[in-house]
Amino acid sequence: MRKPARMGVFERYLTLWVALCILAGILLGQLIPALFQTLGAATLAQVNLPVALLVWLMIVPMLLKIDLAALRQVGRHWRGIATTVGVNWLVKPFSMALLGWLFIGHLFRAWLPAAQIDGYMAGLILLAAAPARRWSSSGPTWSRASRISPSRRWR
Repeated sequence: MRKPARMGVFERYLTLWVALCILAGILLGQLIPALFQTLGAATLAQVNLPVALLVWLMIVPMLLKIDLAALRQVGRHWRGIATTVGVNWLVKPFSMALLGWLFIGHLFRAWLPAAQIDGYMAGLILLAAAPARRWSSSGPTWSRASRISPSRRWR
């Protein structure tokens, strides 16, 4: 039996790196606000271009790893696919709308700009319906940490 791969430094301290990046972003935003205002204003059809570029840089490597020959076997796993689609599109958006209503609509409403409340709600609902982004960063890390093969999840 093959010994599972050990987590690297990046995966092991992922929470620390995220926290450091958040702090760095806050600090840089305070030190050079004009740069970040320019980046924030770089939009096309209400889509922020720097964010769009970074999302594509995150997604394209995953797309290149798709085994196109394995797509013929998708029909064999229809229960898992149906469950995933049902949870992602029927449960998550509505549960996130409920949480958004509670937290954004009531608990934190006083601290948020009134004109942006609907945007925050829409963002939360879209975030709930975007499982690929979350899986791309956390799934492989937790699979290695728990020593569970991702291919065994639907058995």
